[in-house]
Amino acid sequence: MRLVFKVSLSLIVLFSLIHFTSGFVLSEELDNSKYRKTVEKYSNLIEKNPEHYSAYLKRADAEYKLGMYKEAIADYTIVLKKYPDVAESYFLRGNSKFGIKDYKGAIEDFTKTIDLEPDSVTAYCNRGTAKIILKDYNGAIKDFDLAIRLDDDICDSYYNRGIAKLNIKDYKSAIDDFNKVIKLDPDITDAYIERAHAKAYLKDYKGAIDDLNRAIEMNPKLVSAYYDRGHVKIQQNDLVGAAKDFTKTLELDNKFAPAYFNRAMIHYATKNFDKAVSDYSSYIALNSNDAEAYNNRALSRMHIGGQTKEAVYDCLKALKLNPEYYPRYQELPWLKYYLPQN
Repeated sequence: MRLVFKVSLSLIVLFSLIHFTSGFVLSEELDNSKYRKTVEKYSNLIEKNPEHYSAYLKRADAEYKLGMYKEAIADYTIVLKKYPDVAESYFLRGNSKFGIKDYKGAIEDFTKTIDLEPDSVTAYCNRGTAKIILKDYNGAIKDFDLAIRLDDDICDSYYNRGIAKLNIKDYKSAIDDFNKVIKLDPDITDAYIERAHAKAYLKDYKGAIDDLNRAIEMNPKLVSAYYDRGHVKIQQNDLVGAAKDFTKTLELDNKFAPAYFNRAMIHYATKNFDKAVSDYSSYIALNSNDAEAYNNRALSRMHIGGQTKEAVYDCLKALKLNPEYYPRYQELPWLKYYLPQN
């Protein structure tokens, strides 16, 4: 039976890597305690004068900083009912909706911001970012195009446009965007990571390795860089190097499940079946509903003396999770004997 490595370089956007622009800061660098005092202060003012609209705005700003997004949205909404043509209030409410993952609502507010203030670069940027999350990649690219036309020196616009292009498989153009990011700010580690992804899809494995090496040099504890480099090394048939990278991944994060799975695949390919079983077991401890993992552990166990019973149990578990394995298992003489007939 053919064994397949877990998904390598992710085309699905990792939202933690999207660069979101808040577009505003409070006049003071307040810690949480002072933010809470700010909320309390303006709540008292509002209680005394419910039409003190600047107090709603200042309270909303502090609530946003505290992660009280629903409260901030409520305050911005009160202000907008009184002053419906203030672009900044729509923008800030859009940011707050982004915070509660109401991306459609955020897009509506950023669109209103743009209607009132067509030159708002951050509104285009943040609307584009929300569109990426909703998988409207072409719409996102159009927004970043407009943002760049207004200001061609903002790294986030190029970076996020590059992410959107990765998702529509426009790898060459994505590389151009990440090149621009690195030119503007060579210290943005994520840009090297994502450029490496694009290069790997174009089978420029050496270029991808170079970028991942650079990312690791910048941040030696960057788990994803070691993991991704391991995948690229697999493409280069450097299984020993790939295994070392997956091991390093697990040294930094022993709950990074895919690294166990892929290192197990390498152990199986190099006939280290005991180690393969151990890694599949670690993976299953973290992902107990993966039929493929049980299937592969079963195959590994059949190469080890005295583990036929355990292998059968693994096959039955794989069948329970994915009945499509049954026709394949019927081809295995040692297993066919143990399987039920229906």
